[in-house]
This record gives sequence, C-alpha cells and structure tokens, in this order.
Amino acid sequence: MTDLLKTYLDDIESRIDERTEDEILKYLAAWSRHEAGSQDRPRGRKASPSRLDWPKININDAIADDEAMLLSEFASVNQRLSLDSCYPLRVRCNFGVGNVASAFGAELFVMPRESNTLPNVKKLGEDKCLELIDKPLPGLYAGNFEHVYRVGRLFRQIADSYPKIGRFVHVEQPDLQGPMDNLELLWGSDIFLALFDMPDEIHSLLDKITAYIKAQMDNWLAIFPENRGRSNFFRYVEGGSFVVRDDSAMNLSPKFYSEFIAPYDGRLLNEYGGIVHFCGKGDHFIERLTALPGLKGINMSQPHLNDMEKVFSATIDKGIHLSLSVKSFEVRNHDTSNLIFLHG
Repeated sequence: MTDLLKTYLDDIESRIDERTEDEILKYLAAWSRHEAGSQDRPRGRKASPSRLDWPKININDAIADDEAMLLSEFASVNQRLSLDSCYPLRVRCNFGVGNVASAFGAELFVMPRESNTLPNVKKLGEDKCLELIDKPLPGLYAGNFEHVYRVGRLFRQIADSYPKIGRFVHVEQPDLQGPMDNLELLWGSDIFLALFDMPDEIHSLLDKITAYIKAQMDNWLAIFPENRGRSNFFRYVEGGSFVVRDDSAMNLSPKFYSEFIAPYDGRLLNEYGGIVHFCGKGDHFIERLTALPGLKGINMSQPHLNDMEKVFSATIDKGIHLSLSVKSFEVRNHDTSNLIFLHG
C-alpha cells in the first residue's frame, strides 16, 4: 500500500461516524428482512467534507492501474461522506459489464478517454459462440477476472487493516450481469433471432454461462463471506447475496422470458437470493419476474417507459421491494412502504 493511497484511506477512516453508520446498517438490515418500510429511513449522516483534495480519476486510468482503481472507488465513498445522506458506503471492482463475456473469450473494448465510460467487449459472433458449447468452463481468473480478483484482494486487505472501513464500506460483487445479458454480449444482437432458429443451442449456452456465474459467485463469497445475505446495487441494499442484470429481457415476449430467462435467473436467485435490475420496459414480464424463487427486490430505471400501475401491482402491493433510480413522484393507491426512490 503506497503512502499516497494510505493518506486517502486514513482520511476516510477518520470521517466515518460509527454510531451513524450503525443506525444506517440497522435500518438496511431491517429493510432487507421486511421489518421496516421506506418511511422508517434514518436521518442519516451529516456532511463531513474532506480536508484533502481528492483526485478525479479517468475510468481508463482506473482499469489500467490498481491504485487508480482504488482511489476512484474510495472517491465515491468520500462523496457520500461529504453529503447528507443515508445511502450505504460501497466500492466495487469496477471493470464494466464484460467480465463474464471476457472470460469466454470476448475481446475488451476500451472507450475513448474523453467519454470517461466503462469498457465493453467485442462480440464473438454466432460461430464462435456455438463452439463454446463443447468447451470446458473458463478458469476463474480468465479474462477480466485476473484484474477483478487482484483488486478484490486489495479491498480485502484494506478492510482487514482499517476497522471502520472494513465494517461500514461494503465491497459489492463484481459485475456478473445475467445469463442472457452475457450471451447477448457474446453473440451479438442477432441472438434474438437465434431464439427462434436454434433454441436447443441457446439453452446449452445459457446453462453453461449460468454455471460459470455460479462458480464466480462462490469464489467471490469465499473472499468476502460477509456478503452472504446482503446484495448491493449502488444505493440499494436488499437481502440475498446476488444482483442479476436483466437488460436484455425488455426485448423478449413474456413467453420467451419464461423460456429463456426465468429458468437461469431463477437458478441463481434460488441459490443466493437477491435483486434483479433492469433498464427499459419490463411491465410485460414483471409478473413472471416477481414469481422467481429467491427474489428479494427489484431495481429499475426509466419508469416513464413502463405501465407503472402494472409494476406496482406486481411488486410493492405483494410485499416485494421496488427501488426506482429516479426522483420521487406521486404514487396513489399502492403500498409505498415497500418503495424506495433513489436519486441525487
């Protein structure tokens, strides 16, 4: 650990108020057990600005250098401590959406520096994806995971060295997306035609990707066993241990959702419990989503693209937590104790 990094970590450690963070964690734990409603949220932390000039790290620098990644992530903790809020303190190995796809051979695509945007991957295409069916699962440290685990172990070292950071700054799981999202990254957008043309092959690939995600999650939980029972999605905390990203689902009919997404997401949620996140329109499959075993809550954005009456009826009215990554708006005739707006 360099002296520069230690200076900033010392700053974070000195500004964490244990009593306040205890109150926040107690509320989050009660929320995840459905023993508290959104109206019970604690007052939260008072702004505690840093005396240091925290660096602004470009994402391209963060993915290329471990110390830059750590500084970038702890800069987000600095921002939380600098504002009045009750959102959890969290960091993650922030290498973008392509971790699983990169392990299966997809090439990393780094965005132009001026965009300051996380990298993605280049698709393998249909032929190379079909070749994956008969290949063994990639190793745990394939692709991006070499970097993910190197940074993850540094987070582990920091958590073990700084008592308050270790207790109150949650290290989120790396981005594992969801089975169908990963297959779309690997295959390309014409994957949706292949659902009609070669469903057996698609199921074989989804089964393999799901098995690999499970292997990665088990490995991650061995390093961070405290993550069992707590799933984080930025400002949102829920029960379970896993976060599924399901952005591809908006392109599928309810029937195809049940055939190609629900069984594989369901395996992961049944194993670990957790959250499903999706962007875009999801009201057409929301009832099938909320029937998945192990589902603890849903995070979604872009409510304006959805019939929110359907969403509310399938979620908060049935006691399923819903978080919306937007500013609050009026909700009538629904149980808003199970609803949290995430904004600011």
